[in-house]
Amino acid sequence: MTFRSKVKLGFSWVTDSLALFKQHPAKWMGLSSLYLVFFQFLPILLLGIIEQINQAHGSIIILFFVGLLGLALTFSWPIFTSVVIGVCRETHAERMTAVTEIFHRVKPHAKQLIFLGVVFFVYRLIMIALTEADIQSMDIQQMDKEVMPIGFWWLMLKLLILQVPLLLATWYSPLLISYHQYSVFKSIGHSVWAALHNITALITAWVTLTLAVVGVMLVLGLLIGVIAIFAKGIAAFLGVMLIMFVSLMATAFLFSIQYFSFLSMYYKKGEDFVS
Repeated sequence: MTFRSKVKLGFSWVTDSLALFKQHPAKWMGLSSLYLVFFQFLPILLLGIIEQINQAHGSIIILFFVGLLGLALTFSWPIFTSVVIGVCRETHAERMTAVTEIFHRVKPHAKQLIFLGVVFFVYRLIMIALTEADIQSMDIQQMDKEVMPIGFWWLMLKLLILQVPLLLATWYSPLLISYHQYSVFKSIGHSVWAALHNITALITAWVTLTLAVVGVMLVLGLLIGVIAIFAKGIAAFLGVMLIMFVSLMATAFLFSIQYFSFLSMYYKKGEDFVS
């Protein structure tokens, strides 16, 4: 494929995602809500609870169960991702398949998917260990200045370098385990290879989605700014709703872009998923 055709392919994943979203917008918003609540907000909340329990010298039993719940959520995101991509496939194929049925298809691979979650959790711990010294060495007072210190930019660069392999490894690996019966480490290696193979199309899709999100935020933000002139309370509420709406939309589109890129990479036209 030429560079131009790869760019067109990436852009088509976004337009196809929009068409898929239009079929059942409530369903996609619901799945995005579940993902953000259980795999983004709740883990952060649990970390806060654990910190408060430690400071208050609270019950070890409560601390254990809160920590166990946090780990369970951290390890189980590959299962959720596989189910969502299965929902994408059924919707794209215009089949009215229940989410529970899709879950039962993924369920036989649950142990491997959880182990995949454990592997990526360990990698995140390594990331923390590699950046901890940089974080501790930063001067908080310098952070308040208009010009960020060089240490801040060095930390951002290091985080970016460490985050790229994680992104490439997580993009296809849960799907390769669920729908191609790959082993955990084979799925990780193949995900990195496939993501790099599709990197031009993926970057095009991610950039297009980012620009669309920024555009929506700017337009609606200006509208809310006008409303704020007359009713600040309503504008503040609408601002919160806007952030929530855009976050849900972006999450839904990321899942569908992941689906279409997986479909393009691993399936011939008309070929169906096999789990």
